[in-house]
Amino acid sequence: MAPAQTNARTLLMRIFGSWHEENIPDSSPDTAFEIFASELSLRSYGLGLENIQDGIVGAGQDGGIDSVFTFWDDNLLDEDSEILADSRRPGEFSQERLLELWVVQAKRSPSFEEAALDKLENTLRRILDLNQDMDGLRGLYNESLLARVDLFRRAWEKLLTRRPKISVKVVYATPGDRQGVAPQVLVKQTLIRQVVADLLPPESNAECLLVGDRELLSRYNEKPTYSLPMKFQENATSGDSHVALVTLADYFNLIADENRKLRRHLFDWNVRDYQGPVTVNQEIRRTLESEDSPEFWWLNNGVTIICSEATTAGKTYSMTDIQIVNGLQSSHTIYEVLRDNPESAAGDRMILVRIISTTDRKTRDQVIRATNRQTPVNEASLRATDEIQRNIEGYFLVNGWYYDRRKNFYKNEGKDPAKIIGIPLLGQALTAMGLCRPDKARGKPSSLLKNDDDYISVFNSSVNLDVFLWAARTQRLVDVFLHSDHANATQAERNNLKFHLSMLVAVELAGGRIHRPQQLERVLVGSQSLDDDFIADRLVVLKRLTGDFLAAGTTTLEKAAKNQQFTNYILSRLNV
Repeated sequence: MAPAQTNARTLLMRIFGSWHEENIPDSSPDTAFEIFASELSLRSYGLGLENIQDGIVGAGQDGGIDSVFTFWDDNLLDEDSEILADSRRPGEFSQERLLELWVVQAKRSPSFEEAALDKLENTLRRILDLNQDMDGLRGLYNESLLARVDLFRRAWEKLLTRRPKISVKVVYATPGDRQGVAPQVLVKQTLIRQVVADLLPPESNAECLLVGDRELLSRYNEKPTYSLPMKFQENATSGDSHVALVTLADYFNLIADENRKLRRHLFDWNVRDYQGPVTVNQEIRRTLESEDSPEFWWLNNGVTIICSEATTAGKTYSMTDIQIVNGLQSSHTIYEVLRDNPESAAGDRMILVRIISTTDRKTRDQVIRATNRQTPVNEASLRATDEIQRNIEGYFLVNGWYYDRRKNFYKNEGKDPAKIIGIPLLGQALTAMGLCRPDKARGKPSSLLKNDDDYISVFNSSVNLDVFLWAARTQRLVDVFLHSDHANATQAERNNLKFHLSMLVAVELAGGRIHRPQQLERVLVGSQSLDDDFIADRLVVLKRLTGDFLAAGTTTLEKAAKNQQFTNYILSRLNV
């Protein structure tokens, strides 16, 4: 007997239908729901559509798992994250930081099934057992699943001496009613949590969450709050700018929500991540916890808030469109001290808060650069404020597209997600098509902003702005096509060949190999229509060449896609 239809399920599936049509219309409903449910499960991390799609592993031999994500200290790990680099030693990373693994299974069927949890349990027993060699699992599970799990296992093994706090969260999401779950399912849920807990170090966190129609609907309706009040003790105002002394308890109430969880979205524009218990942060913590230390704001540079409007009523600021662009290290340390000990005397101490009210993009960028010069910051961290980045954003806007150089800016404004392109994806697209290096685009998704030579070779002021827009549109067309039934692509092919396919598209349109992004200008005046049939023809060629390359049996698609030898093989076979 089918479960009774609920209003929550009806609303959820109508929302899903609209979301499917707006975001990935060519994907099958099952694949689309996997992406939709994964995004909602990880809503608090603010991941973009590309991040979610990269984590999808659902296909044949998926072990009942549809997506996998690993976070280190709240940051999503990918193939070229520094923590996984052979050149980085464990001692270079912070101690006792959080290493999280999220495993999501999402089914459109309106019920929670015991068999689905059985399959999950068997898979988790294998993939989380460090004694089980990953290569030995290749006959059981697909390449995409093993690669995503391997990110977590490699990080875990590397950080063992740093005593990471391990957390594994298993999510089973359906549009079913969690209140009507069968007793057998609840028993299986408890068993999975215990199985995972037994494979983790003592005091680790293991959870198995059943997420149903009401929970998914609630998460969909969650909106990050950017307009918040902040109490202060003393202040001074000059025009639209303010300086205030704020108790740490009141500042904590600004950066933490009602559940005492950090409002990560308030730091989206910060130029660097939290560094953990490095020397400066340890000193901040000692100052906060020592009863004999001088006033906190005497010893600390304070924080800088950019907002579109700030008004006062009594001893409270009301701020709109808040972004904390400087003071991330202090903010995180304050948060940790007061979260762990809400009654701490440190809450009565004060911090200096600068509030700059402006909607001018250039002014905001100047503030970010200037306030982050007070302490050493890698130049690569300031890329988003470069003139070329502002120019690309402006050009995209007048052409109806959105360049998200400030993380989640256009997403939170409700712009069409199909037309939002972030800096990393545009850099990858230009690397693949403008340099004929899809292997680098696939294997080093985070490095393009860190290496000066790589950055300048792609984001160069001599490149016509039309080229950036063309590359964004073309990569989006390729991504959408690969998720369509027309492509008949496996999940491994979608994950690993999307940049190789865009390279083949560019090479065909340009009539030969491309060495510099400037050469893509020749495709702007071409008459060739970039439709599904054209892309499909290139995919047929790519699949054939990929099969030939892998036939030797010395590598996997996952590894080949990140190897320049594979790229050179493709280009040589094409005689370009």
